[in-house]
Amino acid sequence: MTEKKVLKAEGVGELIGAVTTLLGYMPTQSLVIAPFVGARSEGAMRIDLPTDAEVYPAVVAEVMGLTCRVEGVTGFAAVIYTDGTESEHEGLAATLLSAASFVGLHVATTAFLTPTSWGEYFEGEARPLDTLPALPGPDLIRDGDQTSSASLPVIDDALRVRILNAPLPHPESVDACALFEEALSWDVDALDAEKMAVLMALLSLPLYRDVALSQWATSIEQGRETLAEQKAFTDGTPVSDRIGGVIIGKGPRPEIARLQAALALCRVGAAHAPVEDCSAALLAACGWLSWAMGASTPAAFYIGLAQAADPTLRMARLLAEMVNRGLLPDWAFTR
Repeated sequence: MTEKKVLKAEGVGELIGAVTTLLGYMPTQSLVIAPFVGARSEGAMRIDLPTDAEVYPAVVAEVMGLTCRVEGVTGFAAVIYTDGTESEHEGLAATLLSAASFVGLHVATTAFLTPTSWGEYFEGEARPLDTLPALPGPDLIRDGDQTSSASLPVIDDALRVRILNAPLPHPESVDACALFEEALSWDVDALDAEKMAVLMALLSLPLYRDVALSQWATSIEQGRETLAEQKAFTDGTPVSDRIGGVIIGKGPRPEIARLQAALALCRVGAAHAPVEDCSAALLAACGWLSWAMGASTPAAFYIGLAQAADPTLRMARLLAEMVNRGLLPDWAFTR
């Protein structure tokens, strides 16, 4: 699920624009569902467009299962974004309508957008693309598609050398939670190499990585609680469900700005990591942060890189299992 934005639209053309805005990019070869709670929708979920009609029932069953998990859901809008023709996916639209009727959800629209046309399935003729209401500007819809954010920054050789040569204190001598919180305000285009080196070194250690991810999804106070419980766990004390649940997506919905800032840092760190172990840990962090924001496609990209860098990394293996099973954080379905 995407971050919270409110969908407001009248007519199929405006609904297509509103759903695209909820995603924040123009998807390709995708089925996008925007669940409604009453007359409002605050997020959207995207899946790859199935090309085999035989899998339509299974795909739609999975999509309806996810849609029904949304707190208070009453209906949805569906948009099929295809590089082909709308007729190629008419069967998918029909299956969606049947499933919605079966589970009792109202369907605002089952629309399509192709390279040359747009419209609504089973309602009137396709219309030329140039008659589609204008989409919002780049402040709401970025360039590229669902794969565009799945990348690493260009390596700055000078920054990499400074990171490699930076002195590293013993982890216990660092106020890790203070550093994790401060890092959210760093300018990724003007990083302090020594501080970045310390951050990267901590994130390469599973204990501190989990603390950082949990803190970025909650607060510095919960980060300190997580650190205390993680250290106690090494002596045999179980981690509480409230603390341990964050990593598997349980708890209040995180602030998207915190996760975005953390992801920007971890992407830079992964690109400039001096050794493969550190790179794999930072890539896994990128995967988790993407997954926490409901962005499974970028998450899969980073997780794949993490597994290639270190096939033994347990965090990457667990994340891969969650993403491959289509699991999303519980907070993706809360309002």
